[in-house]
Amino acid sequence: MKTSTNKIMAFLVSLLISAGFSICCFEIPAVQAAISARGNINLLTYAMTVILFCISYLLISLFLTGRDKPCLFQKPKAALGASIFLFIANLLFLIRMFQLETEIYGSFSSRYIWQILPFWLVASALIAEAVFFLSFVRKSRISSSSWGLFALYGTLTVLIGYNFYTPEVFLRNGADRLHMNAYFNSIYNVLHGSPYTEYTTSIYGHYGILYKLPMKLLGGDHIDFILLNSLAGALTFLAMFVALHFMVKNNLLRILGAVAISFPVLAMRSGVYWQLWPHRVLFMSLMLCYMAFCLRYKKLNRLTCILGYVLAFIGILWNTESGLFCAAAWAGFWILRSLCLKKNQIMSIIRTGIFHIIGIILSFLGAWGVVELYNIANGGQIMGIKEFLFPLLQSSYMDDLLRVDLPKFPSAYMVIVALFFLACAWGISHMWFLHKQEESESAVLPACYAFATAVLSLGQITYFINRAAYHNLEIIHLPAVLLLCMMTETGLETFRTFHIKKLDSFSGMDVFRGAFTAMALLVLMTLCTGTVVLYGENTHAREELHNKQEFTDFAAHIAANVPPNTYGFGIGVPEIYSVLRWDTNCYTLDLPDLSLRPEVGDYIIDDIKSKQLPAFFAGESSVTHLKKYSSKEKSSWLLDTYQVAQTFEFKGSVLEYYTLK
Repeated sequence: MKTSTNKIMAFLVSLLISAGFSICCFEIPAVQAAISARGNINLLTYAMTVILFCISYLLISLFLTGRDKPCLFQKPKAALGASIFLFIANLLFLIRMFQLETEIYGSFSSRYIWQILPFWLVASALIAEAVFFLSFVRKSRISSSSWGLFALYGTLTVLIGYNFYTPEVFLRNGADRLHMNAYFNSIYNVLHGSPYTEYTTSIYGHYGILYKLPMKLLGGDHIDFILLNSLAGALTFLAMFVALHFMVKNNLLRILGAVAISFPVLAMRSGVYWQLWPHRVLFMSLMLCYMAFCLRYKKLNRLTCILGYVLAFIGILWNTESGLFCAAAWAGFWILRSLCLKKNQIMSIIRTGIFHIIGIILSFLGAWGVVELYNIANGGQIMGIKEFLFPLLQSSYMDDLLRVDLPKFPSAYMVIVALFFLACAWGISHMWFLHKQEESESAVLPACYAFATAVLSLGQITYFINRAAYHNLEIIHLPAVLLLCMMTETGLETFRTFHIKKLDSFSGMDVFRGAFTAMALLVLMTLCTGTVVLYGENTHAREELHNKQEFTDFAAHIAANVPPNTYGFGIGVPEIYSVLRWDTNCYTLDLPDLSLRPEVGDYIIDDIKSKQLPAFFAGESSVTHLKKYSSKEKSSWLLDTYQVAQTFEFKGSVLEYYTLK
């Protein structure tokens, strides 16, 4: 574009158009009904909003590129006025967002100290901290050796891994036990050589194949799984620290970013939020780290390109959705790079696009092929792509079971989506047809990286968009902080040197960048403060979750009262049996997800009947699930034939041993 502030104008107008469109979709009854009739209103509206923003920004940018008249914001005074207005508007939005934090579905934020203390006290403390902090940033320069930074990254990684290590999972609430069982049950099935079938499908991906070898090497019990999960969680954050180090040069921002990145795990809870960590986040972090490595060491060649798709292929095998988003982001990086550097080379750009679309397809087919080979090797059958994608294509799962309405009041997801839109705009603005002069690769690559990060994040956030629960937004916390640090760095020098008396010496774009940096620094400061304050508060709960003795004692108590290898199923059973080195002899979909495939309940009852079992062991609420989702005839037979012989209660979870009447 002819003036850099045209980028700001194009972004703001596109953002308003997209926001207006989204509001119309949710608030106008006729439009809402029309979208709902075609599918999931949350996801459809979101997808249309993302596409509309990108198209709007591109078209408005093209229009402004052809104008001779510079944008109004090119003048520093006009830019300052607009920046002050935007700064105040954003600050008021963030304050209101903070006040309504407890209203979000599934929010536990009322227990956080900043929600317990009076608002005026919290606000006063943050204002005082902000004044000191911003003054410090303007006047000081932090010089730290690489060893010092690596020590920080290492310390945070160890603390995070330690926080993830929670063998005392029964101490958590029912929802945590439910999700933990869903993961471990899938791994337990694979560990015992069970192929994937319509009854043993894994709804969170086929990560069990990747877990099998290390689990066997360690021994294969539930505590080994928790250890491996902790290592995967630590690796997730270590990869993000490395990506941050590669993409941000300022040491202050590296320190702030690393501590802020740690916020969800070190501050918001003790233990694991099983819906996300580390399962849905691991390969996102690895892909962002790999991209940053390729940029930092200038390793953008055919080999590294192919290796990126190999990483995506493993990611798809691990978790289908997040792996596909990784592949799309990797393709987006290369395609945008081509659009930025290959001026007037239309056929070359088309070939690049086709090559990377093929790369995405091959990554997906490779993961599917590995699962089918695993099935054949274990005596199973080829199950097909539809079964491989289960339950993502099932409306009863994506819409009826999971969907939660998006908050219509000021919420964090609105700011975060706007941040990702800004990263998209940063990348799009460097396309060759929006410039008269060619740009160097060194100037283009950071924008391409930001664009790819936004593509990956806009894909990942669909998990929250569909199920707008409070902690689900953590799925994109890491890339959001990374992008915030990258963008903050572009305006840091302006923020440090700006003075109202020297206003005319700054361009309009400098003013906007400086204002953005000030706001971003406040956000990073607040996140770091929250991490430090809440980490100490969670210490007691964290220590309780690390206690594995009570769990092993409970398993020993069951072993003393239940015959070895008794047929078993349900929440807690694979976990306990693995510690005892017993075999459940029942390899099915986890019971908490029985609603997705009710025929699994009939399958279990038929299996019990055909084997003429003298007894079986049922996990928490498992028989209740069978009664609810199985056919009435078969569930009645089960309850008429068997009776509860003994119950085992542990941390609020009740398991039952059934024998013939």
